[in-house]
Amino acid sequence: MNIRDLFRQLRVDFADGGHHHTRPGWVQLRVCPFCRSGNYHLGYNLGAGYFNCWKCGSHSIYDTLKELGASGQEAATFAKTKYREQGQADRVRKGLKEPGGRGPLLPAHREYLRSRGFDPDELAKVWQLEGIGISDRLAWTIYIPITLHSSRVSWTTRTISKRPDIKRYLSASVEEEAVNHKSVLYGGDFCRHSCVVVEGPTDAWAVGPGAVGVFGIDYSVAQVRKLAEIPNRCICFDSEPEAQKRAAELCDALSVFDGVTTNVVLDADDPGSASQREIELLRRAAKLD
Repeated sequence: MNIRDLFRQLRVDFADGGHHHTRPGWVQLRVCPFCRSGNYHLGYNLGAGYFNCWKCGSHSIYDTLKELGASGQEAATFAKTKYREQGQADRVRKGLKEPGGRGPLLPAHREYLRSRGFDPDELAKVWQLEGIGISDRLAWTIYIPITLHSSRVSWTTRTISKRPDIKRYLSASVEEEAVNHKSVLYGGDFCRHSCVVVEGPTDAWAVGPGAVGVFGIDYSVAQVRKLAEIPNRCICFDSEPEAQKRAAELCDALSVFDGVTTNVVLDADDPGSASQREIELLRRAAKLD
C-alpha cells in the first residue's frame, strides 16, 4: 500500500501531481489535522518520507496518520516502512556538528528581535531559533538551524551586536555541516507551489513561511535546480543595484524551466525593513496566501 492508497482508505482529500497546489515529489492534503489550515498546506514528501505543514511545521508520520483516522497499528506500520518513491537525493556527509552553548533565546536576543519587529516566540517555534551567549567564537549570536526534509543539516548565526567591525553572519564550516548550506534553500521545507526568494534568514522571517533564502546574492546551481521545482517563483532581493543585478540574472537562469518567475523590487531597502502592508502585498503577489 502506498501513501495515496492509504489516504483513499482514510477518505482524506489530497492533491497529487499536476494540481496547482503541488510540486514534484509531494502529495498535498487539503486540511492539516493539526492547525486546521484548509489550503493544502500539509504535504507528504515522496522522496524522503516525511510530513510537513508550511503553517505549523513538521509532524511525525505516526501522529499525522493517527490524526487522519488511521488505527494505531496502521500508523505504526506505515511509520516503520516510510513509503518512498524515487527522488533526487542530496549529498549528505558524515554528520552535523552543532556548536555548544546553544539554548533558549536570552533576554538580549529577544530584545534584538523585537527591535527588528519580530516576535521571538513565533520565530523560535517556526524557525527553531536558539540563542548563544558567552562563547569564544559565536558570542551573543542567534543560532539559525538550516533544515532539509525536516532534519538539521547545517547552520548559521546572526550577531546581535551593533558594532560595525563584527561580521553579521558566521556559518558552519565544511567540516561542521552534513549538507552544504549553499545547496539548500533556507525555509524550503515550507514551500510547495509558490515561493518568495530572498537573500538571507532575516528576510525569510519577515516574509514568513513560503519564503526561501539563498544565503546572499551569490546563489548556486544547486539552489537554482531546487527553485526550478517550485512552479511559482517570486524573486525579492534587496533594492540596491548589485542585488538587483543578481536578481535579474537569477530570473534569467530560471526562465528556461517550466513555471513562472517574476522579480519584485520593494519600496523598502529589503524585506526585513518592509512594512507589514508591503509584506502582505508581496505574499499576495507571490500567491502564498
